[in-house]
Amino acid sequence: MSATANVTREELIGRAQDLVPSLRERARAAELARRMPAETHRDFQDAGFYKIYRPKRFGGYEMPIRVMVEVCAEIGRGCGSSAWVLSNLSGHEKSHGMREPHVQNEIRADDPEALTCASFPGEDAKIRRVDGGMVLDGTWSFASGVDWASWCDFNVFMPREGTHPEHFFVLVPKSEYEVIDDWFVTGLAATGSRSVRVQNCFVPDHRILPSERFRGGITPGSAINDAPLYKAPIWATGGKMFSGPLLGIARGALDLTIENLDGRRAVTGADLAQQPSVHLRVAEAEAELDAAAALILKDADIAMEFAARGETAPTEERVRWRRNDAYAAKLCLQAVERLHALAGARRLAASDPFQRHWRDAHAAAAQISLSWDLQAANSGRVMFGLPPGDPRI
Repeated sequence: MSATANVTREELIGRAQDLVPSLRERARAAELARRMPAETHRDFQDAGFYKIYRPKRFGGYEMPIRVMVEVCAEIGRGCGSSAWVLSNLSGHEKSHGMREPHVQNEIRADDPEALTCASFPGEDAKIRRVDGGMVLDGTWSFASGVDWASWCDFNVFMPREGTHPEHFFVLVPKSEYEVIDDWFVTGLAATGSRSVRVQNCFVPDHRILPSERFRGGITPGSAINDAPLYKAPIWATGGKMFSGPLLGIARGALDLTIENLDGRRAVTGADLAQQPSVHLRVAEAEAELDAAAALILKDADIAMEFAARGETAPTEERVRWRRNDAYAAKLCLQAVERLHALAGARRLAASDPFQRHWRDAHAAAAQISLSWDLQAANSGRVMFGLPPGDPRI
């Protein structure tokens, strides 16, 4: 399965659909191993999935935001953790395309296929500004896909007096951080989202990306990567990195429910697939997932329209995109919970595929970008003319 520079959206989605049976077969072993299988990583490479957001000058496709969402919404049907890893690793190809050209070259100097994960500060994380850069010390967590990454973008929040901290992506090569095997969780276990530790690690200024300055429009990288993708805002569209895989996880739960009930009989002898209560639940779940997909993809297209014009979308628009991603997550979780009532006692085993989708859906919805309370409150503030609570948007 080779990927070419002329690959189409339809081809990529088709490749994702073709992989679903294999991903299903590997999913339980991947969960127990707490990491995405090497076979799946190779499949993603062969399919060209890591190139979806990569600049063309590095052999990438520079696809619109919706394509990654659509691909992950298929991959997640087979393995939610694998969709999560794909979306996270590929998402950084987008932000890399916005960086200074010499930084883009540095990332791929030793490996043209180099991938980047991300991590968030733990309680012991310390940062300080020094001449020419920053020094990081301590532990950063949730580095999804760290097994396959050559770099890690450390999320750094630099305190500022009288206002919110300033957020940065701080790029560190894997030779300068230690991976800690601490990912023991109930959901998305195969993402291998372990912590990383640095000790007084100096990072030069050129590898520090201030996300507040990348709200949409011209970026340092768009001078050489002129696709609209590299003018789309980082943070306002960042929720789609997580809502796409969650949509796939929920769709997979629906697939499994229909497969399980088709031809199955209750202890009374009733054909479950003929029961109106079953019909109502699966129909409403599918409607919720269709609505979630419509929300996610509509906003992705609007964001690309602003980017194609080189414009920054109004604050209320950017906040709405984040809110809608969170509401889509809420719909996905509602759908999975609705289907859970049809699982029955026979499907309570931890090894049951539906139970894995149920666990993965809850884990995905716990991502802070998809927190309904947080994103809805922020949206409501802006609707009343107040500034957003999150300055990164």
